[in-house]
Amino acid sequence: MEKRTKIVVISIIVAAVGIFGYVQYLSVSHLHVSIVQSKVVQRTGQGTLYNLQLQFNNPSLLILNVGKTDFMVSANGENLGTGVLPPSVIPAMGKTVSQTPFLADNSVLDKYHKNDNVPNLKLTGTSQYDVLFTKVSVPFTYYPTQDEAREFIDGA
Repeated sequence: MEKRTKIVVISIIVAAVGIFGYVQYLSVSHLHVSIVQSKVVQRTGQGTLYNLQLQFNNPSLLILNVGKTDFMVSANGENLGTGVLPPSVIPAMGKTVSQTPFLADNSVLDKYHKNDNVPNLKLTGTSQYDVLFTKVSVPFTYYPTQDEAREFIDGA
């Protein structure tokens, strides 16, 4: 094979790997997160402790090693509470469910508990992934349905 042909073949391989990597990065950045379950464990004067399960769907062809994931739940723009998910692994084109305790602010919960006004809940956060040879921070936002929000609030 002559030198020019080798350069063309190598260039095509490098371009294909680069395009594949970029497409996978875009897939990872569109990670879908949802609340699978939220159970009240205990209600005290300091807050309401939930056992919260979040599901992560990985749309990429890469196995994702998820590092620490910080998240916040808000109700109509008010901070209901924050939490941290432990590291986990999400299979390629798969999903995983992570469980964590979550302490909700009773003063915010009480505004909507057993009330006809269902708040707009919002789950936001940032997950850190080890992808190939780099670490990527990916923000996410999830808006539970009105039924999910009612179940979350009234579970208190």
